Amino acid sequence: MTEYRAVLFDMDGVLIDTEPHWHDVWRSQVFPDATEGEPSLETVTGRSYTESIPELHEQYALKNDPEHYVDLVESLADDLYAEKADGATDVHDLFDALRDRGLAVGIVSSAPPDWIETVVERFDLDPLDLQQSAFDAPGPGKPEPDVYEHAAAELGLDPNECIVVEDSKAGVRAAAAAGATVIRFEIGVAADPMEEAAAVVHDVAELEAVLTDLLDCD
Repeated sequence: MTEYRAVLFDMDGVLIDTEPHWHDVWRSQVFPDATEGEPSLETVTGRSYTESIPELHEQYALKNDPEHYVDLVESLADDLYAEKADGATDVHDLFDALRDRGLAVGIVSSAPPDWIETVVERFDLDPLDLQQSAFDAPGPGKPEPDVYEHAAAELGLDPNECIVVEDSKAGVRAAAAAGATVIRFEIGVAADPMEEAAAVVHDVAELEAVLTDLLDCD
């Protein structure tokens, strides 16, 4: 039986409630510029915007160059992470309980490092054992497994020694493909089951209970 030694949290949609804001940006300021076909949120949620935007441009023939939409996202990020989006403080409270068990606790996100650092400082999430941005990991971003494989290696662990808490389909698939045990959880949303997720939870109490069960059974 696997002994879990780390719990890794995605950031957007798990630790800070940015997804409704980003979804509004995609729907109101990006997707209407598609001239061929209709993009969906699943193609962008949980992924690095620097990867998803060029793909959107190629597949849906956006009216403007990819740089236009990259600049748009980056122009909104500072205010969103520093002030506008609410933090999931109940999830943050789990960090101390996990540390008390001797587990490594980290963030693995498709966001750039400075956005992660803003959230860590704003919600006082340190001490963290890892702040892993897909921008600083080799290989492609989520839904490919590279960022989780790299995160585990940075901790000196195998991915199967890690539990990952993810909200998006891209994130769940990335963590599962790396070999981690995945719990699907999203702030304020009853996330749908996925075959790649060992469990789907609908609130923080359920998340804590599933984590406890997994850790007590290792």
